[in-house]
Amino acid sequence: MKPIEYICANEIGENSFDAIIDVRSPSEFSADHVPEAINLPALSDSERGDVGSIYKNVSPFEARKLGGALIAENVGQHLRKILVKNNQTWKPLIYCWRGGRRSKAFATILSEVGWKVSVIEGGYKSYRKIIYKSLYEDTFERKIYLIAGNTGTAKTQILKLLGDEGVNIIDLEGLANHKGSVFGSLDDVQPTQKSFESELYRKIKRFDPKEPIVLEAESNKIGRISLPSALWKKMRTADRIVLSGPVEQRSKYLVKEYLLLIRDQKRFLEKLASLKKIQGLERVLYWSNLFNEKNYIKLAEELIKHHYDPRYSTSSDKNGSQIIKRIKLDNFEPSDLKVAVDKIKSCLEF
Repeated sequence: MKPIEYICANEIGENSFDAIIDVRSPSEFSADHVPEAINLPALSDSERGDVGSIYKNVSPFEARKLGGALIAENVGQHLRKILVKNNQTWKPLIYCWRGGRRSKAFATILSEVGWKVSVIEGGYKSYRKIIYKSLYEDTFERKIYLIAGNTGTAKTQILKLLGDEGVNIIDLEGLANHKGSVFGSLDDVQPTQKSFESELYRKIKRFDPKEPIVLEAESNKIGRISLPSALWKKMRTADRIVLSGPVEQRSKYLVKEYLLLIRDQKRFLEKLASLKKIQGLERVLYWSNLFNEKNYIKLAEELIKHHYDPRYSTSSDKNGSQIIKRIKLDNFEPSDLKVAVDKIKSCLEF
């Protein structure tokens, strides 16, 4: 039997493990988990409920007996089905809710097999405390730049191109699975708030703290996801690089961006209908007719002029961020985007 090693939650990214195993129940795992972790439950949701009920209504001793038996059975199943392929040099990291019996029992069995097993001290709870402190309580010290501009100015695409060239970027809309507008839900399934924060924290931690981070300018909410207060406070005063372009070209770009949504006629019309309170019934009916006639570019122009641009202007007026550069694109072809990327890179201080 190899000794079990206990590590602090903030050391997860500093060590090399062949697998990160979350041994909590499936419902606990789905709410949030350490990025890249797999779920091999020591107890299922129903089993965890049964053990908890016996602990409360009968005795802790009887609960431990049942829990021990169930955990042994479940770990045995994982060994036969999932873990059997791993050789002797395999090194897993294990955690449960607070580094208690589930992770200890699971780790003990694996170490008896002969694997070098590590356990997160304090479990998921200690990991979550680190994330919360970093994103909500600490001051966000890193230098950030925001890519801003009206809808349809290829901000997200330019952000990705910057990332391809080695710039530290965070695609907040990608992490939130939402494009940040009434038409922005990609598939109506967003991560949980905690899961979003876990991925955000991981990305930030991976970057060299001496190098700047570039993000797209956002409001403090992306769909149902709220931006953590420390980051949002930093974004409010960050240097901005503002993109602009002609409405006609932006409309064409927007149609390409929302191609998948356009194909779902029922869903798109529902999104349009949700604008009645803001735009009025007559205008929404006009837009719906444009959609049904497949006059997508004209519809995009209408949305830009009457919905997106007025709202952007209002939110921009409230923002005290400093604009350090304005970049006007006449078109949004790859060559135009490359020129914009080069201009943005020249503004960044490393």
